[in-house]
Amino acid sequence: MKTPFKIFALMLITSLQVQSQIKDIYKESFDATNLKNLVLDLEGTYVVIEASEDNKVYFDYTIEFENYSNKEIDKILKAVKPESQIVNDKLEFKSKGSNISSDVTYSFETLYGITFEGDYINFKEPTTRQFRKSKQYFLDINSSSRGKSLKEYLKNLREVDDKGEKRKINSKNVKILRTKFTIKIPSHLNLRLMAVNSNMTFKLDLESQLNVNARNTSLKFQSIQNPLNNFDIVNGSFRSNTLNGGSYKFNHVDEVQIAEVRNLTIDGEFSTTKIGEVGQHVKIVDFNGKFWLHNFSQDFKSFQMDTEYSEINLFYPENMDYYIETYGNDTVHYYGNIITEIPPSRKNELSKMMVIGEESNPNKIQINTAHGIIRFGSDFIDLGE
Repeated sequence: MKTPFKIFALMLITSLQVQSQIKDIYKESFDATNLKNLVLDLEGTYVVIEASEDNKVYFDYTIEFENYSNKEIDKILKAVKPESQIVNDKLEFKSKGSNISSDVTYSFETLYGITFEGDYINFKEPTTRQFRKSKQYFLDINSSSRGKSLKEYLKNLREVDDKGEKRKINSKNVKILRTKFTIKIPSHLNLRLMAVNSNMTFKLDLESQLNVNARNTSLKFQSIQNPLNNFDIVNGSFRSNTLNGGSYKFNHVDEVQIAEVRNLTIDGEFSTTKIGEVGQHVKIVDFNGKFWLHNFSQDFKSFQMDTEYSEINLFYPENMDYYIETYGNDTVHYYGNIITEIPPSRKNELSKMMVIGEESNPNKIQINTAHGIIRFGSDFIDLGE
């Protein structure tokens, strides 16, 4: 007996107008007058968080099935186990076991495998030159959410028959699962989030306190502003328009993309971080990460980096007076056409590498790095050595 070859695609796409079955999973509302905290404990869950128009918390969770048998639907529904309770001033919600971490899931199976139609695949020529990007660029990227349609996705795939011949995949054989899960919250609630293998999009500005512990999860925010915020993110991805205040820890995160940061500390490890604009009083501590720092606000005042085995790419502040001071140990420093290399120190001590500007200037940048790379650029940075 041959084992069916299965392929899954998770992506954001628009709905198709076809017959389907829609199942209500969880619909509840809670008066938040006497509540101070909302706790979300999620596993394998796709959810959108929005602002409540009154003083209530709303949960609206449905799943739409297309080309699924009743037996398959029942199996999926039995795995979804949402539940909630109020304890003193805290509303707790838990959803585990669904493993539905996208708003739309495609799946299909074939006995003899799937192949790509090469004529449809184009490869972009690589470049080692990276240009400065504006803060607005990151705002636009973060607001984009359109994904591929089913037609666009399937055009590059072919099903293989028993004779090894390729043929187009019939969309009627593709199972489609659409998730719509919305939580609406009042602005005064503090949020405690624990998420694993999930996908969360916040479509509101948050000023209350956030404590977030996420693993293998995609997180997307608008504006976050609170000095007591505490984030601990491992794997997954993180996007936000504005981060103002708090402490953020990123460990092995594939993508950290933030349009603007200020008044905060970032602790990174094995992550790639892209920042559109650095604002006032920002400190970064990192191990073996990659950073792209594109712009600085007119009054950023102080910016400090303490790194080890990290790669730093920094575009000079524009249209302002600033002072840059760098220290290194076993570090390569690229400054225009000048390459400076600080050899290893037996005592692992840092040596002064470069100074730009007057120390009396109000905006200061200090970078301390060991076993790393620092690149500076005005309009672009060349990665080739």
